[in-house]
Amino acid sequence: MSKAPGIILVSIYIFINALFTYKYGQKLGFALPLVPPLMYTSLIGCTIFFLRKMAIPPLKKSTPIILYWIIVGVFSVIFTLVVLYTDGESLNVDRWSALELTVQGITEGKYPYSRKDHLGQMSSNFPALGFLGLPFYLLGDVGYLQVFVFIVFSLFLFKTCSAGKTSFCILFLYLSSPALIWEILAKSDLVSNLFLVFLFVEYWKKKYPTDMFKKPMVSGALISFFVLTRAVVVIPLVILFLRDFWQSKMGIKIKIVLSIALTGLIICLPTLLSVPDWGTLRNLNPISLQTNKVPFIAYLLVLTTFYVPWITKKHNDLIFYSALIVFMIPFIGMISTIGQVGWHRTVFNHQFDISYLSMCIPSILIWIKNNLDFERGV
Repeated sequence: MSKAPGIILVSIYIFINALFTYKYGQKLGFALPLVPPLMYTSLIGCTIFFLRKMAIPPLKKSTPIILYWIIVGVFSVIFTLVVLYTDGESLNVDRWSALELTVQGITEGKYPYSRKDHLGQMSSNFPALGFLGLPFYLLGDVGYLQVFVFIVFSLFLFKTCSAGKTSFCILFLYLSSPALIWEILAKSDLVSNLFLVFLFVEYWKKKYPTDMFKKPMVSGALISFFVLTRAVVVIPLVILFLRDFWQSKMGIKIKIVLSIALTGLIICLPTLLSVPDWGTLRNLNPISLQTNKVPFIAYLLVLTTFYVPWITKKHNDLIFYSALIVFMIPFIGMISTIGQVGWHRTVFNHQFDISYLSMCIPSILIWIKNNLDFERGV
């Protein structure tokens, strides 16, 4: 594993998950709050060390394949049951109900940004997130999106990892992450959204390694769709696609822009048709609702996304910078909140939502997977 980037990303991964164990460890009966994060850090560090030293046969061998899919199957069932039997109304997290409002904007023609979820908050979801959650809403619970993403990610690992060791290592990091388990318990779509973005990028890069815009209309439509799920996804998409877009021919650029605009219009049309008046659209819209959650200084980091594509051509380096910037934006928000109200109120009194830090975990896991594959000559 590349030393400096690897140390940084693994440290971020451990920090985020240790913070979750610190916050929720007291509910498990630990009198000393530092015990859970120290135990977690030791567990992850030792496991990563032993996994790298162990010799696991390739997944083409029948026994590791069966073991891999037994693990995936068992946890898929567990996650499904968790979603099924968790009463969303009892949660103090409102992402599931905010997503339901967005879906209802599509299915019932109700403007989602002037309504309140079960905690009395406004939805800030972009319109495409409603289409992403629609199949699972029709199945009975938008929380099933998290189970679906876990299965898709497991399939991605199985199909693309160069060695069984890599597959089991990344799967372990997923299943041992309190932050990702929290996403399932809370029926939160946040990290699942980012997982799908990076899985799309990895699939597209593998399919068109030398020309990311070989299919300009299709790639433009997919980029438009993901941009319209959540504002933060603009960061990795700009980092990973800007250079290829800039270097493409003018005719290709025009097709991409037209595809992005047309797809965006189609996605936003149900929401626009449900707007009661111009004043409501101007005052209550997802852009204004999403962009008021972190300090202004954090948004200066967004400007660096337009610089990063030009300092490296290596795909995994771009993934690294995506993870770093996506982490730093909410991290700056957390530090700012600590400075205003103190550590205890920030972490334990919900003055800052630490789950926003988890947005970088998908790119961290993808980076580790790619790096381990590279070490094995893939």
